[in-house]
Amino acid sequence: MILISHIRQFIFCPRILYFYTFCDIKPLYPEYVSLGTQYHNRQNELFKSRKFLKFKLPIIKVYNNLYLQDLSMSGIADLVIECKDEIIVAEYKNQNKPILSTGAKMQLIAYSILASKYLNKPFSKIMLICSNNLKFKIFDITNDDLIKFDKVINSIKKMIDQEIFPHSNASIAACIQCEFKNYCDDRE
Repeated sequence: MILISHIRQFIFCPRILYFYTFCDIKPLYPEYVSLGTQYHNRQNELFKSRKFLKFKLPIIKVYNNLYLQDLSMSGIADLVIECKDEIIVAEYKNQNKPILSTGAKMQLIAYSILASKYLNKPFSKIMLICSNNLKFKIFDITNDDLIKFDKVINSIKKMIDQEIFPHSNASIAACIQCEFKNYCDDRE
């Protein structure tokens, strides 16, 4: 079973998923990880009093930290917004601008697939929320995004099935912030 949080890491660098899956390494996390945890904890507190009117969506119910699972994937979505005719999965990011990386988009698509099954409603959008005042941006999901998502999932399954240490095409800037940077002996 694929942990949805590993999808983003696989796109950042496939070796991260390899290390988590096949090696008994307890990495030292960079400081931004604890800052992200604090930000999420603050959002969980704010969730109790929020009405989400700012989104201007036909909301029926908002689920916070919803655990989702099927036979192939599992994970906890930050927010699942159930609207009249669709669901929108949202993620909190500890950043000032709503910039969506490819890894975050693939992760949100995975949550959307599971939330769609769970609530029996379609999805076509995802949302990124940043800052403490619900700054947000909604992104459309295209057919190209879904094709890319399938390719990523197939690549993850292939790596796990074959147990082959993957090539990394991560940039040096990515390697510098990686919690496993001391375990790749072919990277600078």
